[in-house]
Amino acid sequence: MTSLKLPRALIVDFGGVIVASKKPAGWQEIVADTARELAGSDNLPSRERLVADITAGAKAAGQWRNAMSRPLRPRELSQREFVMDFIAADWTESQRAAIEPHVTELSYRVSATKEQRELRPGMRELLEFCREAEIPVAIVSNALSGQVHRDYLAQEGLTDYFVAEIYSDEVGVRKPNPDFLLMGCEAVGVPASECWYVGDHLDRDVLCGTRAGIGANVLMPSPYAAAHPEVFGITADITTTDPAGLLAVMKEMA
Repeated sequence: MTSLKLPRALIVDFGGVIVASKKPAGWQEIVADTARELAGSDNLPSRERLVADITAGAKAAGQWRNAMSRPLRPRELSQREFVMDFIAADWTESQRAAIEPHVTELSYRVSATKEQRELRPGMRELLEFCREAEIPVAIVSNALSGQVHRDYLAQEGLTDYFVAEIYSDEVGVRKPNPDFLLMGCEAVGVPASECWYVGDHLDRDVLCGTRAGIGANVLMPSPYAAAHPEVFGITADITTTDPAGLLAVMKEMA
């Protein structure tokens, strides 16, 4: 780390870096009730079946995402695939037809309810430091519904700190696809070699930064993170506990 200097731009993940997230109990029931409101309860399977399929679908999609940490340039799972292939695969044709027009709203509700988000310590101060130091900040993040993240940042009054927000559901590729991270570098107008990338996992974030030729990979493990696949031969340049820790590192360099 002694050879590093302040980056010309900072690229950050959303979940695990900007926020820490916990999974609340009962989120599947909320999503099931949303589906019944959107499509009509008479047009869908029973509430019990909905809850079971939403639970199974979310688990299977998580396993798919873990598997996609291995390919060089993975694509993203679309919202339609998530709903129609992972949740509603075994419904009747009429039930599938009833829910299909609502895949965007249902994906939003899944993303909004299955995680309770809290801003990580020092995030506001880190963003303010970058603003004062004229270090542009962009978000590059895997997401089922990036709109949920946009709405969270707007609610917290943080939107204006970011020159760009790039989410995998909106561009069709996901980390560790290096092309995804390079979109963030292009958005801030700085070569990857002069940017830092901050993420919370080795398999998606640090691996992605390494593939993209990022200047420095910052690993910031989240306290509530689920287990991810192992990655061999990949290490972070800097490891911090939270944004406050990263801010301390950057202030020392400054």
